[in-house]
Amino acid sequence: MELFYLDVSELEPPEPLTEILFSLSTLSPSQCLHINHRQEPFPLYNRLNDLGWQYFCQRISSEQFHIFIYRIEQKSEFELLKKSLYSE
Repeated sequence: MELFYLDVSELEPPEPLTEILFSLSTLSPSQCLHINHRQEPFPLYNRLNDLGWQYFCQRISSEQFHIFIYRIEQKSEFELLKKSLYSE
């Protein structure tokens, strides 16, 4: 699984949501969107479920979150990727 990185931490609402949804529309089936955000994007989560995506959020600090978004059918590939990212 290939990671596609997007940093929205400096953007003001609603730009992060717009940028994330646009980036998702450009991903190939084997890609995962890795987002750096300053807050957890709860409004995005409901939309993701409706659009067939799953996510994993890792809180780095109170103002930094890493969010990974991937297609539901790629769950097993993402679990392998996550294991390799967080086993170091």
